[in-house]
Amino acid sequence: MSGAAGQDDSQYLVSFGPDANCTLALCPVESSLQGYRPTLSVQIAFMALFGVSMLIHLVQGIRYRTWFFASMLALGCIGEIIGYGGRVMLYQNPFSFNGFIIEICCITISPVFFAAAIYVSLAKVTNYLGSEACRFPVKVYVWVFVPCDIVSLILQAVGGALSSSSVGSDKSGEYITIAGLVFQVFTLAVFTAMALDYLFRYMSYRKSQQLNQRTILSTRLGIFGVFFSASIIFILIRCCYRIAELSQGYSGSMFHDQPLFIVLESVMVILAVFALNIAQPGFAFQNRTPEAYAACDQNVELEPSSEHKSTEMLR
Repeated sequence: MSGAAGQDDSQYLVSFGPDANCTLALCPVESSLQGYRPTLSVQIAFMALFGVSMLIHLVQGIRYRTWFFASMLALGCIGEIIGYGGRVMLYQNPFSFNGFIIEICCITISPVFFAAAIYVSLAKVTNYLGSEACRFPVKVYVWVFVPCDIVSLILQAVGGALSSSSVGSDKSGEYITIAGLVFQVFTLAVFTAMALDYLFRYMSYRKSQQLNQRTILSTRLGIFGVFFSASIIFILIRCCYRIAELSQGYSGSMFHDQPLFIVLESVMVILAVFALNIAQPGFAFQNRTPEAYAACDQNVELEPSSEHKSTEMLR
C-alpha cells in the first residue's frame, strides 16, 4: 500500500508499517491503511467522555467500596483514552504506525474490562436477591466467566499485536482477534442466557416466599436492572460490529468507514460505560441488606397489629 507525491519517488514511499515514511505532504490520505483522517474533535470528545466516566467510577468505587467493579471500569476507560489518543496521532499523520498500534490494541481490548465488571455484578445481584433461585452456584459467575474474559483479552491483545507487526501481509493476527471477539460474544451470550434464567427462576421463587420474607424490589434496583441490561446490549452490538469489520479485513469497506466506527464502536462503548455509572452495584445494594429490606417489608406490607391500632387510637 504505497502512495507517492512524485512518480520517480514512488518506490521509496511506504504507507504502512514500522518503516512507513509517508506523510500528508507526500501521500494522499486514501493510501493510508484506514483510508481516512480521524476527525480530531470527535476523538477529543470521546477521550473527555471516557475521562469523565472514569472519574465518576472512581468516586463511586470509593464511596461504595466496590473496588473490583470500579477498578475494572477505570482500567477500561484508561485503555479507551489511550486508544483514542492513538487516533489523534493518526489525525496528525494517518500513516503513523505507532498510532495505529495504539488504536487497534487499546480500543479493541478495553471493553473486556467492562465485561469483567458485569460478570461480577451479577454475582452480587444473585447473592442479594436470593442464591436459592440460582440454577448454578453463584461463584460460577466469577470463576467461569472472568477467566473466559481473560482468554478473550489475551486473544484480542495477541491478535492486535500480530496484526500491527505483520505490515498487512499476514492475516493470522486478524483471525486471532476475530477469535477473541467471537469468544467474547459467545461468553456474553451464555452469561445473558444464565442471567435471564435466574430472573425467571427468581420470579417463581419470590412467589413461593412468605410476604414478610420477600425482598422489596426498590426503584433503585429497577434502575440498576434496566441500565445493567442496556450495558450488555451495547457491548454485544459493538462486538458484533468489530467481528463483521475484521472479517472483511483491513481492506474491507467497513474498516474504512469512520461514521460507522463512531456509531457502532465509540458510541456503543461510551453508552455502556455511562450505563454502568448508573448500574453501580453500590447504588443498588450498599447499605440495603436483605435483612434491612425484610424489616422494611414488615412495616410496609404487613397490616399493623390490633394492639398497635389501639395505641394509635389513644394518641
